[in-house]
Amino acid sequence: MRPVIKKLKNDLIYAAALIALAVGRRLPRSVGLWIFGTLGSIVYLFPNREKQRTIEHLKLIYGDKWDESKIRKTAGQVYHELGKNLFDAFYLSKVKIEEFNRIVRLENLEELSEAYRMGKGVIIITAHVGCFEMLLHLFAIQGFRSFAIGRRLYDERLEKIIRGQRSGNNIEYMDRSESTIKIMRNLREGKTFGVLIDQDTNVEGVFADFLGLPAYTPSGPVKMSMKFGIPVFVATTVRRSDNTHYVFIKRLSLVDTGNFDADLVENVRVANSYICETIRSYPSQWVWMHRRWKRKP
Repeated sequence: MRPVIKKLKNDLIYAAALIALAVGRRLPRSVGLWIFGTLGSIVYLFPNREKQRTIEHLKLIYGDKWDESKIRKTAGQVYHELGKNLFDAFYLSKVKIEEFNRIVRLENLEELSEAYRMGKGVIIITAHVGCFEMLLHLFAIQGFRSFAIGRRLYDERLEKIIRGQRSGNNIEYMDRSESTIKIMRNLREGKTFGVLIDQDTNVEGVFADFLGLPAYTPSGPVKMSMKFGIPVFVATTVRRSDNTHYVFIKRLSLVDTGNFDADLVENVRVANSYICETIRSYPSQWVWMHRRWKRKP
């Protein structure tokens, strides 16, 4: 029974992606956002494991502050936002630069630009908050030669769509299975490396605070920065009430006490704290259905 359910789920996701691609090219953005936001809200109405996990995780973090009504309302908003961000991920990857810059606003790029001009490469840590898929295009549009890595998807149809979305001028997309040597070569060429660290995945990591609880967090990007002196920043994005997106960018000032392992945990903790600052300010825009606290210290 489980394989059948999984196949049905994959088919539904694939169909939604195809619709988003078609709608994103034909309908006004306001209409597309309404349609996909509504679809997200409809999905929330049906019982499913991800919905239940979203509610459980919101209770885990906010159960002593929010009542049941607010938790369930926020959970519904999470799905509504996911629908809108799915649409915008496709829409923003295809629009002209002028339109992109009208919709996406960001903090001062001066410090990031200065680090990029050093030619040592730049690591940009991000998270599954807001329309995170558009960040790769944002930095490419700003003139940063960029690359990102991701895990190959279980469904080849979806993998093809995602690779198409994560491509364009100044963009290279790599599979996680590709060698670290290639990552380092791209950084030595002065490119910007975008990487997500807010999920418990089967990669090298450490336990660090995340929304007040210890969570297994990928540590490779921070370790790379510490070992090779590569500048590292944390960038998160959120959707605002007028449906524009705002990007927060913070330099990660690395701690160096001489105890590498302890410093690594502390530096990952600070990176997490920047991500969590955005989540706490915009709780409906993070992927609460992910099993963030799956592993225990």
